[in-house]
Amino acid sequence: MQRFPSRRLPTRAALLGLLVIGFALSGTSAPAATVLRAKDAMEPSVVERINDIRAAHGLRRLKVAGDLSRAAVKHANSMGSMGYFKHDLYTPSRKSTWTPYGTWVRWYWPGPGYTSWAAGENLAWGAPDLSARQAVNRWMNSAPHRANIRTASWRRIGVAAVHVSDPLGYFGGWSDVTIVVAEFGRRS
Repeated sequence: MQRFPSRRLPTRAALLGLLVIGFALSGTSAPAATVLRAKDAMEPSVVERINDIRAAHGLRRLKVAGDLSRAAVKHANSMGSMGYFKHDLYTPSRKSTWTPYGTWVRWYWPGPGYTSWAAGENLAWGAPDLSARQAVNRWMNSAPHRANIRTASWRRIGVAAVHVSDPLGYFGGWSDVTIVVAEFGRRS
């Protein structure tokens, strides 16, 4: 769970779909193949489950925001293709290889013209697969993740889920994994 008070990059269509990326996180010249597949059908179920929990606690339902969805897609795809699991974003083309959540989320959220904003992130993964129910249950069984789901000030959400075949790095011991990212936000 990561929270920060908090621009736009490629479209969701450009970030989703089938990606085949050769990469070895160790920096060796022998790349391994990783195949990512978006799990678009899972995303509305995650939002629905989160909203059901919020409603049960007297909280307003969250609306899906394209900016937060694009941030979630970027992060899920990056983790899946590069084999890491953390809130920082892998950014090898920048001055620093790792960009902290509070910095990279601003590339997407809040957008221009807002004076006040906040963002938070929940991450989950499972092997060989992870369902919407399992992801949200794991978050609810973790105090910081549960707090993010039940933060009254959140108004928007973006969710991405990706299935990774032949994963690398952190997930390398598995033949398949599913990664789920939920981005929460408010802005005014």
